Amino acid sequence: MGDERADAVVVGARCAGSASASMLARAGRRVVVLDRARFPSDTLSTHLMFPSGCSEFQRIGAWESICEQLRPAQMRFVRITLDNGVDIFERLRAVDGIDHGVSIPRIQLDQLLVENARGAGADVRERSTVTELLWEAGRVSGVVYKDADGSRRRIRSKLVVGADGRRSSVAAAVGAWRPYRASRNGRGLVFRYMDDPHPSGEWAQTLWQWRDGDSLAFAFPNPRGRILILFMGDRREAAESRSDPERYWQRKLDQHPGCRQRIEGCSGETKLRSTGDTVAFFRASSGPGWALAGDAGHFKDPVIGQGMRDALWMGRTLGEATATALDQPAELDRCLRVWEADRDAECLPAYHFANQETRVRHYSPILAEALRHYGGDEHHPEIGDLFQRLRMPQEVLTLPRLAGSLARAVVRSNERRVVVRDGLADALVELRVRREIGRGEFRGTGTIAGSDHQGWSWAPEPARKPTAPEPSTEAEPADPQSAVA
Repeated sequence: MGDERADAVVVGARCAGSASASMLARAGRRVVVLDRARFPSDTLSTHLMFPSGCSEFQRIGAWESICEQLRPAQMRFVRITLDNGVDIFERLRAVDGIDHGVSIPRIQLDQLLVENARGAGADVRERSTVTELLWEAGRVSGVVYKDADGSRRRIRSKLVVGADGRRSSVAAAVGAWRPYRASRNGRGLVFRYMDDPHPSGEWAQTLWQWRDGDSLAFAFPNPRGRILILFMGDRREAAESRSDPERYWQRKLDQHPGCRQRIEGCSGETKLRSTGDTVAFFRASSGPGWALAGDAGHFKDPVIGQGMRDALWMGRTLGEATATALDQPAELDRCLRVWEADRDAECLPAYHFANQETRVRHYSPILAEALRHYGGDEHHPEIGDLFQRLRMPQEVLTLPRLAGSLARAVVRSNERRVVVRDGLADALVELRVRREIGRGEFRGTGTIAGSDHQGWSWAPEPARKPTAPEPSTEAEPADPQSAVA
């Protein structure tokens, strides 16, 4: 079996993999992308992209094709409706000239991302399954894979990128299978597509969220006059939706009357799709000759709709960070470690935001007051900026704003002691989160009670091939800026 040569091998061709491959190929690097799927191929996803996420499509060169070929619905507005009468409506702020978000079924989107990577010059090989990694002098030096015909082949490369999802075979092969930090989710997700009974007008341009009791409902307009309706209640609801789908669906519509009104008269409903397995985590994501991007390295609860945006961001920035360093192993490893530290800084605030949103409880009266008082400004879309990650949660919900919202909630409530007790408990969690973000610790394994939820479990590590590395005895440098091989 002769060895093929490439500058980089990317395992996985979806958001993170296609983004990293596109950037490396556009920089003139020879890139081979291996994916076990045959596209078009679907995958479980919330689909949501705000303008800040659409700008990632633009940066990897895919945005024009997405608009022309898929013609997605243009979500220009975000609306949040609470069952206590709070109803805020904001226009999303434009990012890089893009003034709307989109929601595209993955079976359509991922096919286009694969084509975009190919158009950039990457060699994308479908129905190709990586079976092991190659090693040389303690470094990952390539992959062994089975091609579409079942033949065993080898590729030698300077970098292997694992963009193969939460059950990443690359993560297992490099010894990073078990996360160093994780949080158990409280919510599951159940969704289906249907024909939108209001395919034009303001509703068809609105990302809508309803909060009724302890449950969330979402409406995401889709391409070609379709719409996705998503419920996020207790994670056990995923099993309920599978055992009696239509009864479950009607129960949730009764729980969310605003959502029921939004889709009244709909047709063309698909089967329900669901999962209750959304453990959030961070894995060690870089090492000698390897990196993990997208869900392979970091996953947060989908309740805030940031997974696809972050996967694209990770893939793009990984490609940009390594394109000029691939010929220098020590410099490559330093760049990978710096990239991982940047990823953590980018994703940690959203990780905590999602962890707090995944708690299954009635929404906080403090949140209701914050939305009532600060949301809905035509010129300053505070909530839209929060969802878009244009500002961190801590920059939108500042401590003075939280204190003011607590005071107003106490005045408005008939259970003032409960509001004060819960508000102070949440404030303590928030202070700990802010302190952690400020420290900027690399691969910190500490947890924050009230945000990192205990009780998570992880699948057993897959058996490794004999070529797997032996544990390194060399201490890793504490400062990612000074890391060398």
